[in-house]
Amino acid sequence: MDLNGYGKLIKKDRVSGFEKFAFGCGEISTNIVFTIATSLLVTFYTDVVHVNAAIIGLIIGISQVFNGISDIAAGFIIDRTRSKYGRARVWMLRMSIPYAIAAILMMTVPQVGEMAQAIYIFITYNLMLTVVYTMFQLPFATTMTYMTRDQKERADINIIRMAMSPIGNILITLVFTRILKYMPNGGDTNQQNWIILTAIYAIGAAALMLFCFASVRERVEVLDDFGEEKVPLKIALPALFKNKYFIMLFLFFVSFAMYQTFSGTVTTYYCKWIIGDMSIIGNVNTACYGITIIATLLLGKVMHWTTKRNWCIIGALMIIAGSLIVLVAPSSVAVVTVGGLLRGLGMTPILGLIFTMIADAIEYGQWKTGVRTAGAIQAASTSGQKFGQGIGNALIGAIMAASGYNGALAVQSESALATISNMFIWGVSILGVIMILVMLFYKLDKEYPQIIKELMERERAKS
Repeated sequence: MDLNGYGKLIKKDRVSGFEKFAFGCGEISTNIVFTIATSLLVTFYTDVVHVNAAIIGLIIGISQVFNGISDIAAGFIIDRTRSKYGRARVWMLRMSIPYAIAAILMMTVPQVGEMAQAIYIFITYNLMLTVVYTMFQLPFATTMTYMTRDQKERADINIIRMAMSPIGNILITLVFTRILKYMPNGGDTNQQNWIILTAIYAIGAAALMLFCFASVRERVEVLDDFGEEKVPLKIALPALFKNKYFIMLFLFFVSFAMYQTFSGTVTTYYCKWIIGDMSIIGNVNTACYGITIIATLLLGKVMHWTTKRNWCIIGALMIIAGSLIVLVAPSSVAVVTVGGLLRGLGMTPILGLIFTMIADAIEYGQWKTGVRTAGAIQAASTSGQKFGQGIGNALIGAIMAASGYNGALAVQSESALATISNMFIWGVSILGVIMILVMLFYKLDKEYPQIIKELMERERAKS
């Protein structure tokens, strides 16, 4: 892309390697509780606290709808925030301590009646994920769009961020589960052990985000039609829905989040009941997420080979392959681990490029409407992730309950075991196909050079 003159405009926006690393630490922080919520929480509720799977699925499904709506509200809050620390970055400071507290409360389900437990789970789950996590993770993600407007710098920031992201997952699925297994008084069946370990992880996650807050800076000077003025909602909201690429990315996030939910939650059940050892999830997820650390760094060397859209399609194809290969030997640890490896390779281009694609959609939105609603677009796109999680969890809970699954039993029925296997293999494959279909309509990669050229010409006229 020809950026004549643009390099001079954004030369002051170069981001140091240390700052990129610090931003990656923030990603680890957000991923710790996200992994607990998507990979272990449903199992904790059904197998440790012994709440009915259908109730849990319904609670999480309803909550994730609220969660998606709260994302959109949070995006507008970020766009209207003005502070000495910037528009988005300040929320890292404000929400770090509430983040740790809410994560701990999520595990302290009292041993009372079923209805009281359901109410407590609904309240604490929404406190954590609908309120605190939303105002913790979303400003963090939006901060990247204010760190620089240099497309290469953004790509580098996001590649480092996504290379570090699996660390949070591995710390939970490999380390957390193994520590639980060897803790006293029942190991991973003792709720007190879950509370203690979650508290340690939550405090560490909060500390990582505070480090990120102290180390990164917002540099982008907003030169849209409103500048430093707060964009009225009656203008910002219609502008959001005029952005066709936001709509596509929203739909993509729905399908990808459903994949992550199925892959994370069902893998736990699959390892426990099909393979016979829940701790094997550490092997599978280390293969899945560990490979992304190396592969994401390599992505920066090869992503110029084709468009971001095409890389996402290739990734979805590899996710499908990683699911179908399990058919070769469904109870083999080695085969399931290889499947996790392929899924991880498939996730690499998606996670490595999707947030850069959101940044591109933000530039498209400003070009299309004259209004830069970075927080709203980031929020509306990632709200698709929350809706996808909600739909995924609701489906898992309903399907598991219909199959006759009961977490309190030592042996599950053939119907329940077959359901777990089908969701793990075919459910994930179907979601990969949906991701491909959505990406076929995405054309912004080809349109972006002309869009950014026209946008820069407008901004030079305003400066």
